[in-house]
Amino acid sequence: MPAAAPPSRKLFGTDGVRGVAGSELTAELAMDIGRAAGSYLRGGPVLVGRDTRRSGSMLSSAFQSGLHSAGID
Repeated sequence: MPAAAPPSRKLFGTDGVRGVAGSELTAELAMDIGRAAGSYLRGGPVLVGRDTRRSGSMLSSAFQSGLHSAGID
């Protein structure tokens, strides 16, 4: 019998998306999440908040780019 695959790490939790910025949480992932959120919302404007960690600016900008690509202000 083949060995069981190790459990994958959960990125989505009750408090948002979790993970290590730059490796698990990338700008590409943040943009994809923004695009998906924009497709779901189908209208705006949307206010995006973030914390003060160094990665916050990068992830916030990428998320906003995803929203903009879906036509959301």
